[in-house]
Amino acid sequence: MYFVDANIFLELLLEQQRADHCERFLTRIKNGKDEAVITEFLVDAIVLVLERHGKSSVELATFISSLSAYTGLKIYFLSLADRLFATRHMKEFELDFDDATTYQAIKRMSIDTLVSFDTDFDAIDGITRIEPDKT
Repeated sequence: MYFVDANIFLELLLEQQRADHCERFLTRIKNGKDEAVITEFLVDAIVLVLERHGKSSVELATFISSLSAYTGLKIYFLSLADRLFATRHMKEFELDFDDATTYQAIKRMSIDTLVSFDTDFDAIDGITRIEPDKT
């Protein structure tokens, strides 16, 4: 099982340089060939970034509703305790809050592989960060 960082979805949705790799990876999740997790916090973060890039409410709704079609995707809902632990991870690993919540969810769910372009995770023991073309 993979944990999927927000930047994987954003790379595809904003049609950036590595969108093709992200699309292939996310299609496997959508079809249930691989399993992955994302937090509801990261879903919200994706929506906020898309809004900042001028996406309409219809486009935001399309993205949000599309997540239910991902057969292999689970959404982890962060508790207040998870958020509190994340503030500790911020200090321990010098992460910002969204990365710290990602680490907390990964830890809580005992996942060891993160699909992300964010190299901040490379220095954290117990997590293997890979990019979509390496899955």
